[in-house]
Amino acid sequence: MSTTRSVGVSGTSGVGPGGPAQPHSILTLAAAGFLAYYITVMWHEIFGHGLAGYLLGARHFILTSTSMFSPDMAAGTRGITLGGRFVAFAGPLANAVMGIVIYPIFRAVSRRNGNLTLRYLLWLLAALNFFLGFMYMVFSGIFGVGDYAAVIAFLPFHALLRTLEVLVGGLLCAATVRFFAPSLAEFSENLWRLCLVPYVSATVVFCLTGLRIPNAMHFMLISVIPASLMGQAILVFVTPVARRLRAAPPSPEAIRTSPLMIAIALLFVVAVYLTAPGARFTLPQL
Repeated sequence: MSTTRSVGVSGTSGVGPGGPAQPHSILTLAAAGFLAYYITVMWHEIFGHGLAGYLLGARHFILTSTSMFSPDMAAGTRGITLGGRFVAFAGPLANAVMGIVIYPIFRAVSRRNGNLTLRYLLWLLAALNFFLGFMYMVFSGIFGVGDYAAVIAFLPFHALLRTLEVLVGGLLCAATVRFFAPSLAEFSENLWRLCLVPYVSATVVFCLTGLRIPNAMHFMLISVIPASLMGQAILVFVTPVARRLRAAPPSPEAIRTSPLMIAIALLFVVAVYLTAPGARFTLPQL
């Protein structure tokens, strides 16, 4: 296999006048997509649900590849507490916070013509965090499970609240697609490859590791599969919007094969595989 020089902070190595000398590296796109989704999910679970539970007194936790649960805060037979609603809401809230932090970093790196692979990873992180948090409304409203289902559990006018979840969540998801489409358009073609490769890679890894979760088929059907397919769905919808909104020809740079990105992704694949059945741990008192 021939080697090419990596794109540097401001370089365009290996780029010809007619466009990228090579297509975007599938291996790098797959690695970045898995990493972005893994970070998004773990941030949602650990620094959303987990941190909120810890602040409310929980000390014993179980972390799987797609969830974080504390038996200290199990819902009673009389319903869910206000603290339980806060813990459920903290997951999507954490995603919104991360998206708000990451997006300006992505724009700053882009303005400086920073490393293309880094810019792509930052775009994925920002877009997925916003979209996943909003998609939870749609998911919970349709299926009656998940974070927002716990937020509205046992409240009056429950059917109306579920309908509002779907409508509001759908509008926010559509707005997120529209917001991130112009920045995706700044990357060179093939935009479908930029979006579908990470979508497929993250979905496949999480579904395969999800088979190791206890009571796997139940959680695969109500959580792992729909969360992977719906939580990343911005990557399905955003490409045609980005093409329509493209205001100027994009940079001809192509994302090259990144051994570092691939190696880091493989390490985290091992981590998600090992933690999939549930890693138990106890945190000290505040």
